[in-house]
Amino acid sequence: MGPNDLPVNPTISVCVPMYNNSATIVRCLRSILDQDGVEFEIVVVDDDSSDDCAAIAATMLRPGDRLICNESRLGLNQNHNKCLELARGTCVQFVHADDWLLPGALQRLAPCFDDPAVGLAFAPRRVVQDNIPWWWRATSKPHIFFLRLREYNHGPSLVAQMMLMGGASNWIGEPTCVMFRRRLALDVGCFRDDIYQLVDVDFWFRLMLRSAVCFVPQELSVRTQSAGTESVRNAKTRRNWLDQLRILTWLIVDPASTALIRNIARAWWLFTWLALHFGVAVLGPERGLRLKILVQAPVQEFARARRLADRLS
Repeated sequence: MGPNDLPVNPTISVCVPMYNNSATIVRCLRSILDQDGVEFEIVVVDDDSSDDCAAIAATMLRPGDRLICNESRLGLNQNHNKCLELARGTCVQFVHADDWLLPGALQRLAPCFDDPAVGLAFAPRRVVQDNIPWWWRATSKPHIFFLRLREYNHGPSLVAQMMLMGGASNWIGEPTCVMFRRRLALDVGCFRDDIYQLVDVDFWFRLMLRSAVCFVPQELSVRTQSAGTESVRNAKTRRNWLDQLRILTWLIVDPASTALIRNIARAWWLFTWLALHFGVAVLGPERGLRLKILVQAPVQEFARARRLADRLS
């Protein structure tokens, strides 16, 4: 293998889902290319951008790295799933095109997966905020909310701890600060397309219920938070209004859930369902339609979750 060649089956696939990121893609890719101590490929999937970010990325990738340009927009969640389909590595590290890795990030996370029981590893991230509303500012250390967090953890135990607060907060972090086993991600169905703001939380739950989880107590990435991100847009439009209810429904149905997790999820499901009635009635939008959806939720949402379970069985 020549010095510029990449292995056919690298240890890590670093996946970069990209959309109109011409201002930040150079910084993102440079931070990845500067990683050492582990074999990795870079897979950039551009979601039909209208700027020149794809052309910029093409000039930076090494022989063997890949740039794929979607012919039409898939949207954030499905673009992540396309990255997973194209990846060839044993493990996947997402790096959003407006985020970047700190030196040594891949080298610190990769050894966690020497243990075949480990399905996910995560680390704290630094947060850079730009013109973010005060009510949306993220803590840089969400992991501090775990009651018990060690460098090696039983995944379902971490899920149970997150469920005590309703499962609506991301104590793991965004995809840029997480590495996970690709085969496990495919087995659990990847990212759902019916959850918006909490899509990564839902995904982490499904991985953690089936594996051990490593925590590396060192900042390994930088997360950029700005007013133009998808997360802020989801919150402003309340597109994510059913996210928590759908996560709770899945945890009740998921065969990998423990009895404790199911019981906590059932209690939170009823509380969340009733609270959504009040929230929709007061805040809207589309009060009539959304109240009708909520009335049908005890049947429709569990039917939806069981269809997902059938696909994974």
